[in-house]
Amino acid sequence: MAPDRAVTSLSAYFDSPLTTRIEWSQGLPATALAGLIAAVLMMTPLAGFGLGMLIGGTLSVVFYRRRIPVANVTPGMGARLGMVSGILGGGIFAALLSIGTVLFHAWDTIRGKLIEVVDQTAARNPDPQAQQALEFFKSPEGVVLLLTSALIGTLLAFVIFSGLGGAIGAALFRRKERP
Repeated sequence: MAPDRAVTSLSAYFDSPLTTRIEWSQGLPATALAGLIAAVLMMTPLAGFGLGMLIGGTLSVVFYRRRIPVANVTPGMGARLGMVSGILGGGIFAALLSIGTVLFHAWDTIRGKLIEVVDQTAARNPDPQAQQALEFFKSPEGVVLLLTSALIGTLLAFVIFSGLGGAIGAALFRRKERP
C-alpha cells in the first residue's frame, strides 16, 4: 500500500462520524475496569446465574463508549470487549480469592468442604470404580486437580457470560445510524 493511500484510508477512518473498529488503547482500560467490577460483583449475591459477569460485559461497552463517544459498537465488537473484560475479570477474581484464602487462613476450610462434597458424592454412588476415583479426589493432588478444574471452569464462564453481556449491551446501547 502506498504511503499516500494509507494516510487517505486512515483519515477517512478517523473522520467518519461513527467508528466501527475497537481502539484497544481505549478499550483495554474500559474492559479492565469492567472486569474489576465483575470480579467484585461475583463475590456478592449477584454471583448467582452469572449476573455479575453479564453486568461486567455490558459495562465494558458502556465504559468504552464513554471513552470514544463516536464509536458505533456492534454486537460483535461488544462481545469482544466483553470477552476481554471476562478474561481480566476472571484473573482478578482468582487473585482476590487467592488473597482472601491466604489472609483468612481458609485453606483448611476449603479443603474440608471439598472432601465433604466428595464424601457425599461417594455415598450416592455404589460403583467400586467410582469409589476409587473419588478417593483420589480426597488426596492433596486430587484437591489441587478439583480446584484447578473449578478455576478453569470459572474463567471460561467469565469469558462466555461477559461476552454475552457485551453483545447484549452493544445491541441495547447501539447508536442509530442517521440517513
